[in-house]
Amino acid sequence: MLVPLTLLALAAAASQDRVAPPDPRHTLMPVPASLTWGEGRLRLDTAFTVTIGSPSRDGRLARGVARFRERLGRATGLLMGRGKSGLAVQVKGPGEKVQSPAEDESYVLEVRSSGATLEAATTVGALRGLETVLQLVEADSTGWWIPAVRIADQPRFAWRGLLIDVGRHWEPPEAIKRQLDGMAAVKLNVFHWHLSEDQGFRVESRRFPRLQGEGSDSLFYTQEQIREIVAYARDRGIRVVPEFDMPGHSTAWFVGYPRYASAPGPYAIERRFGVFAPTFDPTREETYRFLDGFVAEMAKLFPDRYWHIGGDEVEGSQWKSSSRIRSFMRAHRLADNAALQAWFNRRLSAILTRHGRRMVGWDEILHPALPRTTVVQSWRGRDALGRSVREGYSGILSAGYYIDQMQSAESHYLVDPIPDGSALTAEGAARVLGGEACMWGEHITPETIDSRIWPRLAAIAERLWSPREVRDVADMYRRLEAMRIRLEALGLGHEAHTPRMARRIANGNDAPALLRTLQLSEPVHFGERSRLQQLTQLTPLVYAVDAARPDPPAQWRFRALVTDALRPGPTSASSLKALTDAFAAWPDLAPAVDSLGTEAPLARDALPAARALGRLGAIGAEALAQLDRGPAPPEWARARLVALDSLERPQGLLRLSVVSAVRALVQGVAAR
Repeated sequence: MLVPLTLLALAAAASQDRVAPPDPRHTLMPVPASLTWGEGRLRLDTAFTVTIGSPSRDGRLARGVARFRERLGRATGLLMGRGKSGLAVQVKGPGEKVQSPAEDESYVLEVRSSGATLEAATTVGALRGLETVLQLVEADSTGWWIPAVRIADQPRFAWRGLLIDVGRHWEPPEAIKRQLDGMAAVKLNVFHWHLSEDQGFRVESRRFPRLQGEGSDSLFYTQEQIREIVAYARDRGIRVVPEFDMPGHSTAWFVGYPRYASAPGPYAIERRFGVFAPTFDPTREETYRFLDGFVAEMAKLFPDRYWHIGGDEVEGSQWKSSSRIRSFMRAHRLADNAALQAWFNRRLSAILTRHGRRMVGWDEILHPALPRTTVVQSWRGRDALGRSVREGYSGILSAGYYIDQMQSAESHYLVDPIPDGSALTAEGAARVLGGEACMWGEHITPETIDSRIWPRLAAIAERLWSPREVRDVADMYRRLEAMRIRLEALGLGHEAHTPRMARRIANGNDAPALLRTLQLSEPVHFGERSRLQQLTQLTPLVYAVDAARPDPPAQWRFRALVTDALRPGPTSASSLKALTDAFAAWPDLAPAVDSLGTEAPLARDALPAARALGRLGAIGAEALAQLDRGPAPPEWARARLVALDSLERPQGLLRLSVVSAVRALVQGVAAR
């Protein structure tokens, strides 16, 4: 059992590029733009109430306050609302009828011992402030309270989003709503809904019913469900930007409507993952009439002014092999497939404009012929983002925020759309709208999605909301410890995920060795899994790799324990004991997992990681013993670091998350 990480140990794990010391008095996430502590505290008891200062024409505010009251009651167990003092919410107006990047999300919160006020220009700003109030609630032996504070807050970037791909694997409405609740809690404001792919078309079209009728395996959202989710998001200050991928990644469109493809059918839903040939035909007028009718229908479901066309990874072989399309290209002086795609995108942009929509697409759509109203979303890197905004387009960064890659919160946290030293001019920087995390769907299911998104997404949300100088990694993890529990209280399943799946893998039995192995491991990266395991859309995702969590809490807890153990002080003895006990227990994991595998075959997938943990524990125990003996010979450290290099590689489909902590221990011992 891990010793809970103390604030002191977490602070000791601070990154080398710390800008300012963390304030241990708060666990707010994201960090506000301005925070000033006062004296005293506001007690929470049955006399506490929430009032809206003036009547609002926007029912969202009343519903937001009702959710606030309900969540506060669940957190404290108090029946509130019987008094006249508490939190007064004052909003100048409802804000935009259709929320846009220009929406004012700022708020000012003042908490005094006599009461609190939350002032905002819009309902959305008030919703952001209410989330901050909930994060400020504390308790001690005297009861529940909120510290005296003044917060003046606003986001750094206007576009702070999460993409969820439901084309490759379907996610039901309740799974989507859970993510929207989490997004609101960390002040994200764009849900980018990737609704069509080679593997499925996920929206009901009444005008073109064969889209979902033949291209979805009957897994699609009805129009009523779409409206419900859009309204659910709007109630939480979140825009919904639909993505219908074209001209590539479009096989599912053609299962029911092959005549709009660049080559004859028949077509079938693609079960594999990758980049495939089926592509819209840009040379036929009937293609554009079809898309115009489709956009007209969908625009009534998605009120947001932005519309994502995809546009990435157009394979192009259907265009190259068609004599008719090649003739069209010669007649219109289109030099290559990129020019033909730009032709398609210009026509599509005109359709979207006619329906009051603004086109968004991935890097590959960038072309001088595109209208400057186009927004380019960069998955290829900050250089691609820079090129887009220098050429006059608005840009969104997603490179570095691909959470499907199973990387750490730290790796995402340190990616900034406009980092210090950026070569962008002020004019170019102003065109960087913000960023989006991407949860692509190859390796997720409704059961695993929560654990793949949360709590790491909170780190990206902070990067996009908080001031640039807020970048202390250790302090981020300190606050993420609190945030992950708050997110669980909203109904997200990331904390229960590994124990639940471990029991299933163990055929319904408690299997502590399997669970401990999974808690000390994480999934291999996306590309590694794709190379090591041949997955299709129909593969059950029920393996040990699916049960482990990316960047599990053990990773940073052990690093902080090592940092504390290497530094003499009042807590080092307890940290040394925690490490000693853990290292001694790891060699026993493999025999227990091996035995379990005789009656629970899926448990065998964790055996390579369990064996590797035994070897890692032995190295850790050696390092602690060497720490007692004094300075280590250089050859001792070199040999252990080579062994750690091997243990850092994939162990089956798992990767040990605690190797970096043992490496730090060996290096610390060697440096003495």
